[in-house]
Amino acid sequence: MSAPLFSIVCVYNDEKTLNDWLLKGLEGQTREFELVLVDNTTCAFRSAADALNYGAEKAKGEYLLFAHQDVRLLSADWLEKAEAFLRSKPDTGVAGVAGMIKTHPCIMSFGTIPKENRVWTIYSGPGKEFSEYDSLVLAYPAEVQTLDEQLLIVPRQVFGKLKFDADTCPGWHLYAVDYALSVKKMGFKAYVLPIPVWHMSNGDINRGYYASLARVLTKHRGEKSVYTTCGLWHTSGLVDRLSLLMLAVKGEVGRWLGRNERGAAPYLERLKLFMQGEHDAQR
Repeated sequence: MSAPLFSIVCVYNDEKTLNDWLLKGLEGQTREFELVLVDNTTCAFRSAADALNYGAEKAKGEYLLFAHQDVRLLSADWLEKAEAFLRSKPDTGVAGVAGMIKTHPCIMSFGTIPKENRVWTIYSGPGKEFSEYDSLVLAYPAEVQTLDEQLLIVPRQVFGKLKFDADTCPGWHLYAVDYALSVKKMGFKAYVLPIPVWHMSNGDINRGYYASLARVLTKHRGEKSVYTTCGLWHTSGLVDRLSLLMLAVKGEVGRWLGRNERGAAPYLERLKLFMQGEHDAQR
């Protein structure tokens, strides 16, 4: 029996969500696939990297598609379209549906979320929202610096050389950012595919996120700046801390002057989490 084209690898902790979202979107797909489910209802895996690497060991497909349990493919020919785009980009190291383009930021951009750099084809939340920042219509795959985690596709030949890094990302955050930056060092590229999906969850940015972030920034110092869908960061923590302090001062002055500013609090909270993450990463 020949190997399937796609292996769909999903780590799940809620069977109802899995059935209502990912499995529903896989019904009637026009391309062959195998389903590799990793049951984490008992929290057997402490990190996405370990769980996904475990699932990938069981997979036989030419392409490994790693998806969250609450992602739904929005057309029966989704995998067929993905195959066509992947074939057209033989330099693909990893592809996804949400990513960030790298530009040349000024110092006070670090610590912010530069929405103008986002490239994605995602409907979000229970209301299936598609905001003005998410409305870039792609006709072809777009090269990006990093990808978000909700759906990733890695050619088997690439994954055979590079697994997800559980040391750099020991939790459930930023493993796609790390992977996109890592395949670039191998001469491959990261792309966003122009095929929409629906992702129910907006994710959770917590202290564990910032601990992984600190490790990613250390590992990829050569990039200088790293764009993620949840924030732009310099690989020097000093620059990030300085930028957040400057933004806090600017926000507070603007609020005192009656401008439409958020004040200092959001930036100081982000600074606190950033510094806690740096501390956690060094432990």
